[in-house]
Amino acid sequence: MATLTCSKCTESKEAMAKPPFGGKLGLMIHEKVCGACWAEWQAMQTKIINENRLSLGDPKAQQMLDDQLRTFLNLGAPAA
Repeated sequence: MATLTCSKCTESKEAMAKPPFGGKLGLMIHEKVCGACWAEWQAMQTKIINENRLSLGDPKAQQMLDDQLRTFLNLGAPAA
């Protein structure tokens, strides 16, 4: 399996077997984030959704969560 230098923990680790979800962001995460840091994000995501009472049917809530994901995983700002 391929290795990568994780954008979150900066360690060289095994890449995830497949992207966590579809689209460009899913591919970016697959290429730049290790499985352990992805698992940390999943736990943090649940906290963010619950604490902010986000409704993921709301595009503004989805964008807020995407912004938090990019910040947490050190992926940088979205391409304009």
